[in-house]
Amino acid sequence: MLLEVNNEDYDIGYEIRETCGKEYSIIERIINKNFGSFRYKLLSISKNKFNINFEEYYNTVYLNFDLRTKGIVFYFRYKNTEYVEFCPFHFLTFQSNDNSFIIQTDIYTYTFEIMNTKKHKGFILKLYNFINKKI
Repeated sequence: MLLEVNNEDYDIGYEIRETCGKEYSIIERIINKNFGSFRYKLLSISKNKFNINFEEYYNTVYLNFDLRTKGIVFYFRYKNTEYVEFCPFHFLTFQSNDNSFIIQTDIYTYTFEIMNTKKHKGFILKLYNFINKKI
Protein backbone atom coordinates (compact mmCIF):
# COMPACT_ATOMS: atom_id res chain seq x y z
CA MET A 1 0.00 0.00 0.00
CA LEU A 2 1.44 3.35 -1.04
CA LEU A 3 0.68 6.26 1.31
CA GLU A 4 1.84 9.82 1.88
CA VAL A 5 3.75 10.06 5.14
CA ASN A 6 2.74 13.70 5.60
CA ASN A 7 -0.93 12.77 6.13
CA GLU A 8 -1.60 13.75 9.76
CA ASP A 9 -5.16 12.40 9.83
CA TYR A 10 -4.04 8.81 9.45
CA ASP A 11 -1.85 6.74 11.79
CA ILE A 12 0.54 5.29 9.23
CA GLY A 13 2.86 3.77 11.84
CA TYR A 14 0.03 1.70 13.27
CA GLU A 15 -1.02 0.51 9.80
CA ILE A 16 2.56 -0.51 8.95
CA ARG A 17 2.95 -2.41 12.25
CA GLU A 18 -0.34 -4.25 11.70
CA THR A 19 0.46 -5.16 8.09
CA CYS A 20 4.22 -5.83 8.15
CA GLY A 21 5.15 -6.23 11.81
CA LYS A 22 7.02 -3.99 14.19
CA GLU A 23 10.37 -2.46 13.44
CA TYR A 24 13.35 -4.44 14.73
CA SER A 25 15.41 -3.00 17.58
CA ILE A 26 19.17 -2.61 17.17
CA ILE A 27 19.82 -5.76 19.22
CA GLU A 28 17.32 -7.78 17.16
CA ARG A 29 18.94 -6.50 13.95
CA ILE A 30 22.37 -7.64 15.15
CA ILE A 31 21.10 -11.06 16.26
CA ASN A 32 19.19 -11.68 13.01
CA LYS A 33 21.76 -9.89 10.81
CA ASN A 34 18.90 -7.85 9.39
CA PHE A 35 20.30 -4.44 8.50
CA GLY A 36 17.92 -3.81 5.60
CA SER A 37 19.27 -3.31 2.13
CA PHE A 38 21.85 -1.09 0.54
CA ARG A 39 20.77 1.75 -1.70
CA TYR A 40 18.56 1.27 -4.78
CA LYS A 41 17.60 3.88 -7.35
CA LEU A 42 13.85 4.09 -8.01
CA LEU A 43 13.23 4.29 -11.76
CA SER A 44 9.47 3.93 -12.13
CA ILE A 45 6.16 3.15 -10.48
CA SER A 46 3.12 1.80 -12.27
CA LYS A 47 0.17 4.18 -12.53
CA ASN A 48 -0.77 5.34 -9.05
CA LYS A 49 -3.25 7.60 -7.30
CA PHE A 50 -0.55 10.17 -6.44
CA ASN A 51 0.44 10.74 -10.11
CA ILE A 52 4.11 9.99 -9.42
CA ASN A 53 5.85 10.09 -12.79
CA PHE A 54 9.63 9.75 -12.96
CA GLU A 55 9.79 10.43 -16.70
CA GLU A 56 9.11 14.12 -16.02
CA TYR A 57 11.16 14.27 -12.80
CA TYR A 58 14.87 14.98 -13.12
CA ASN A 59 16.04 14.39 -9.55
CA THR A 60 17.28 10.99 -8.48
CA VAL A 61 15.28 9.02 -5.90
CA TYR A 62 17.19 6.54 -3.75
CA LEU A 63 15.80 4.25 -1.06
CA ASN A 64 16.54 1.29 1.21
CA PHE A 65 14.29 -1.64 2.03
CA ASP A 66 13.40 -2.59 5.58
CA LEU A 67 12.49 -6.24 6.17
CA ARG A 68 9.97 -6.85 8.93
CA THR A 69 8.52 -10.07 10.33
CA LYS A 70 5.48 -10.07 8.05
CA GLY A 71 6.44 -7.80 5.16
CA ILE A 72 8.67 -5.24 3.50
CA VAL A 73 8.68 -1.45 3.96
CA PHE A 74 10.42 1.35 2.06
CA TYR A 75 10.25 5.13 2.13
CA PHE A 76 11.08 7.58 -0.65
CA ARG A 77 10.73 11.30 -1.34
CA TYR A 78 9.22 12.72 -4.53
CA LYS A 79 8.77 16.48 -5.05
CA ASN A 80 9.13 17.33 -1.34
CA THR A 81 6.56 14.74 -0.29
CA GLU A 82 7.57 11.59 1.54
CA TYR A 83 5.85 8.33 0.64
CA VAL A 84 5.90 4.89 2.22
CA GLU A 85 5.18 1.57 0.55
CA PHE A 86 4.53 -1.45 2.72
CA CYS A 87 3.42 -4.88 1.66
CA PRO A 88 3.04 -8.25 3.40
CA PHE A 89 5.20 -11.04 2.00
CA HIS A 90 2.25 -13.07 0.68
CA PHE A 91 1.39 -10.26 -1.79
CA LEU A 92 5.01 -9.60 -2.82
CA THR A 93 6.54 -10.84 -6.07
CA PHE A 94 9.88 -9.79 -7.48
CA GLN A 95 12.30 -10.46 -10.28
CA SER A 96 15.86 -9.42 -10.80
CA ASN A 97 18.42 -9.36 -13.59
CA ASP A 98 21.87 -7.82 -13.94
CA ASN A 99 20.81 -4.18 -13.74
CA SER A 100 17.21 -3.98 -12.58
CA PHE A 101 15.13 -5.18 -9.68
CA ILE A 102 11.34 -5.23 -10.08
CA ILE A 103 8.96 -5.56 -7.15
CA GLN A 104 5.23 -6.04 -7.50
CA THR A 105 3.27 -5.28 -4.33
CA ASP A 106 -0.43 -5.77 -3.75
CA ILE A 107 -1.28 -2.81 -6.03
CA TYR A 108 1.80 -1.28 -7.68
CA THR A 109 4.87 -2.37 -9.63
CA TYR A 110 8.22 -0.69 -8.89
CA THR A 111 11.37 -0.79 -11.00
CA PHE A 112 14.73 -0.15 -9.36
CA GLU A 113 18.28 0.14 -10.62
CA ILE A 114 20.72 -2.12 -8.80
CA MET A 115 23.62 -0.03 -7.52
CA ASN A 116 25.78 -2.90 -6.18
CA THR A 117 25.22 -6.42 -7.55
CA LYS A 118 27.14 -8.25 -4.84
CA LYS A 119 25.14 -6.64 -2.03
CA HIS A 120 21.95 -7.09 -4.06
CA LYS A 121 22.49 -10.87 -4.16
CA GLY A 122 22.92 -10.88 -0.39
CA PHE A 123 19.71 -8.89 0.03
CA ILE A 124 17.78 -11.28 -2.24
CA LEU A 125 18.96 -14.24 -0.14
CA LYS A 126 17.90 -12.44 3.03
CA LEU A 127 14.53 -11.62 1.45
CA TYR A 128 13.99 -15.29 0.53
CA ASN A 129 14.83 -16.28 4.10
CA PHE A 130 12.31 -13.79 5.51
CA ILE A 131 9.61 -14.94 3.10
CA ASN A 132 10.25 -18.58 3.97
CA LYS A 133 10.38 -17.77 7.71
CA LYS A 134 13.87 -19.17 8.18
CA ILE A 135 14.88 -16.23 10.34
